[in-house]
Amino acid sequence: MSGFDGMTSLGLTSLGLTSLSMASPWWLLALLPLPWAFAPLKRCLTHRPAAIMLRHPLIVDHQHTPPPARRAGLIVGLWLASYAALVIALTHPVWQGEFLPAPPPARSILLLVDASPSMQAEDFPAGKDHFIARIDAMKQGLLRFIAARPQDRFSVIVVTNSAGTLVPMTTDHAVLDYWIRQLRAGINGSDTALGDGLAMAIRSIAAQSQAGQPAPLLVVWTDGFSTGGLMTPAEALALARAYGIKLFTVNLAPKGSPPDQGQPSLAQLADLTGGKPILAGDLAAMNAVTDQIAASVAPKSATPTERRHIPLYAGFVILATALFLWAQILLWREPEAAS
Repeated sequence: MSGFDGMTSLGLTSLGLTSLSMASPWWLLALLPLPWAFAPLKRCLTHRPAAIMLRHPLIVDHQHTPPPARRAGLIVGLWLASYAALVIALTHPVWQGEFLPAPPPARSILLLVDASPSMQAEDFPAGKDHFIARIDAMKQGLLRFIAARPQDRFSVIVVTNSAGTLVPMTTDHAVLDYWIRQLRAGINGSDTALGDGLAMAIRSIAAQSQAGQPAPLLVVWTDGFSTGGLMTPAEALALARAYGIKLFTVNLAPKGSPPDQGQPSLAQLADLTGGKPILAGDLAAMNAVTDQIAASVAPKSATPTERRHIPLYAGFVILATALFLWAQILLWREPEAAS
């Protein structure tokens, strides 16, 4: 806050006008006493030699009787009030109304996506007697999920024969949209290193938490089969529980698919870490992923900081005009009253 803003706030607070601010310089109000300078100036001119003043017998003879003191005082008061309203209008006064609802706070979300050969299987229901590849269904769900959270940051880790970061944490949803559309199943080997991908994501989240940053939300999109890698899903589960990281799993396998023998299922990965398992058995269930995850994550309440600004410039200009016209009407009626 600048020194000028601080003095303005202090002055308004002392007057009890904590909701009123001036958009233009506060020192414009120093023009308010200007009319009082005209009286000494007039007295100075009237005491000068007569040659300076315009005097003529005809003018003196036709001067009207001065108006009554009470009406003259009212006219002067209206002029001064009109002048004051005009000066205040020049400062562009703004009334600060109620606080505006704050947008939901942005959060970081890490998307672990499966691009292994098993995702090529065209067994994902997309309508009556119509099936599409699992990876195509996943891409539709990912794009919808990201589009529904415009304020959030996303990172994408891809699991194939190994795990790697496709898109680092970013708020650029156009970049995310582009790279997700480029995903192809089986582009790097024939195995699914699901455990390695989970471990990579968990360590990334843990590092951010230890650095004092908010922990990203981890959402795993896969058909649930792990066929390679150095770490098994069971070991990744132990790692997630050690760091206190919740897993949200989106199962893209068809309904009734047998679980991976000897390894925790996607539902167990989510339940044992305090997350939520989601079975995306068809496009309708896939489209509900966003709502299900949102319902499982406690919303963060944002403190409102912005207030509604109501400009008062026009009101003061209208007030100044009305006061001036009132004074002029009284002045024009003086000759009638005198006659």
